[in-house]
Amino acid sequence: MYLTMNTKLLNRFTLLLAVAASLAALSIQRVGAQPESAPSVTSDIEVLRGQIKADRKVVIAEAMQLTEAESAAFWPLYRNYRVEMDKIGDGLVKLVLEYADAYPNVPEDRAKQLLKDYTALEKKLPDQRASYLKKFARILPASKVLRLAQLENRLDLALRLQLASALPLAPIEGKLTGSAAMAIAATPGVPGGVAVQTYELTATVAAIDPAARKVTLVNAEGIKQTVKVGPEAINFDQIRLGDRLKVTVTEQLLVYVAGEGETSSDGGAQVVALAPKGAKPGGVLAETTQITAKVTAIDVDHRKATLQFEDGTTRTVAVRPDVDLSKRKVGDKVVMRVTEALALTVEKP
Repeated sequence: MYLTMNTKLLNRFTLLLAVAASLAALSIQRVGAQPESAPSVTSDIEVLRGQIKADRKVVIAEAMQLTEAESAAFWPLYRNYRVEMDKIGDGLVKLVLEYADAYPNVPEDRAKQLLKDYTALEKKLPDQRASYLKKFARILPASKVLRLAQLENRLDLALRLQLASALPLAPIEGKLTGSAAMAIAATPGVPGGVAVQTYELTATVAAIDPAARKVTLVNAEGIKQTVKVGPEAINFDQIRLGDRLKVTVTEQLLVYVAGEGETSSDGGAQVVALAPKGAKPGGVLAETTQITAKVTAIDVDHRKATLQFEDGTTRTVAVRPDVDLSKRKVGDKVVMRVTEALALTVEKP
């Protein structure tokens, strides 16, 4: 037997999903929500650019092996070239900071403008480089100009890779998903066992529409989804941009053969505990459902057993190799108990 995620259980807590989470996986924080982080982000970028700029001249000098005559003509032109390229770099950094300021709520109109500016700078970079390479070709052998182009490309990539690794992907509409894990345990020789599946989801509040009672959530991969919050969420007014959300759903399936004289009945029970009024949204939901089936046939050769449920339906299931079927008989009762729990916690970033 195996477990499947109980979507009904998760849907019952959709109203509680209208709380928030931070983008803990992101290196660049949302400047708009946390103004104090702006100097840090700018400083980090400038330190990185300064380090590469200092290393660049040393790398170029050692790798190019210029003669004295070549050096006299090369370095003044190279300085002019780097001034022009740094201007383009300034523009890219400006876009990075604008994007960080807007993230994770990047409206389509702002995304359109950022894309337009980014495309223009991306086009300008190779054009500027090609223009200067022609100038370098007038004072250096072709082999050295080619070497220079390769070196510049490597150094520029080092900076851009650092920026790209810290910059989250642009958020897009989609369906939030989490991660799942499963574990199965059984006692050797004993029929049945326990299977536990855990599902976790984290996200952050990117936008809040108080009038429509809607909240837009974004996960670490930049997937955002807007959810409608019902009137049952009494702490809707406590939701803030940047609040952290973690939803954990645990489903346990326990299967065992009832002992002689043991009575069992089908049914279920549910417990709900929500955060008190005025607190951050959150809560716990737990539900247990039990089903009993009777063994109506045992196939020893093929190691299978047929179960009949209270509604009259039957199902044939495989039996583990370590279970001694000679000790089992028609009429045995098999109890299946599913316990589902959903816990939602919220904290500030």
